[in-house]
Amino acid sequence: MAIKIDEQETNIPKGLRGKEYAKFRKTARTGDIVTAVANQDDALYPASVNITASGETSVRIAPGVGRAIKVKTLMVNNVGADQRVVSFLEGTGGTEKFKNSMPQYGSMWNLNFIGAYWTLPENTALIGKLDNTGDVNIQLGYEVVELVDTKALGDRVGISEKMRAVLG
Repeated sequence: MAIKIDEQETNIPKGLRGKEYAKFRKTARTGDIVTAVANQDDALYPASVNITASGETSVRIAPGVGRAIKVKTLMVNNVGADQRVVSFLEGTGGTEKFKNSMPQYGSMWNLNFIGAYWTLPENTALIGKLDNTGDVNIQLGYEVVELVDTKALGDRVGISEKMRAVLG
């Protein structure tokens, strides 16, 4: 038995709940309601950041209060003559993440976070770190997102109140 929605009884929610509602789609062939797959493919790709100093260097400054950096892709390229260990941190002095040892002269490391984007804490810079002086280029693909208080979403989803089983 398929679950169908009587369109005349459906109230499409507005605002934040509208985004939750948009997770569901009606199939063209049967009219069944299924979970939608959304590809959030918007990202900014600024110029590469070159890191030469040992220690921590800012890749993207903190976006401001109420905002966070959502990392979608990172491309790291060691163009120096020495093997370097590269890692990333959530803010200055943060915990090292995605640590990788990179051979010299053109070694490349791609991190694709599609499906599991890395969202940094509120108003936190993305930091790149080298184990020693070197020559590394970092290409960041990111989005700055407004943080939403989860309480604002409420504890009800209106569409579920309007569903009913239809024998087909």
